[in-house]
Amino acid sequence: MNRDRYLYLMRWAEEKPIRKHIICGLTSFIPIFLGITYVITIIFTFFFYPVVLPRLILRPFICFTAVTMIRNYLKAPRPYDLLDFKPLCGYHPGKNKSFPSRHTASAAIIALELMRIWNGGFGIFCLVLAFLMGICRILCGNHFIKDVIAGLIIAFLCNYL
Repeated sequence: MNRDRYLYLMRWAEEKPIRKHIICGLTSFIPIFLGITYVITIIFTFFFYPVVLPRLILRPFICFTAVTMIRNYLKAPRPYDLLDFKPLCGYHPGKNKSFPSRHTASAAIIALELMRIWNGGFGIFCLVLAFLMGICRILCGNHFIKDVIAGLIIAFLCNYL
């Protein structure tokens, strides 16, 4: 996306304050919800299904570490730094760690692990939240589409380890 598209998204979101509150609220809520659910799942698994506990911890750890290493190596600028605009929420100028999206990758790998433990609707709900996390990161102006897609791909690859 180019600067004009991002500015259009910012104007669209700020046109009605409820839009901005929803987008920024989801950007904050989803990681907290998935994180708390993940911790509860680890505790539950420890007591009732300890055989799957290593996988439940190892895959997200590998995903998070891989994404962090790639980000630190590439130092890709965020859209708001490269295209010179103020994002909708989560403004940290000069951070230069956009590719791949760690929020999206972490949300996706945790959702995929939760799908393994909590078969059915709840797991699918968590995966939908992970995709929504990526969309919100783009709408906020914190990531390019390619950052989010790369984060999702890494999470799906780590899921098949």
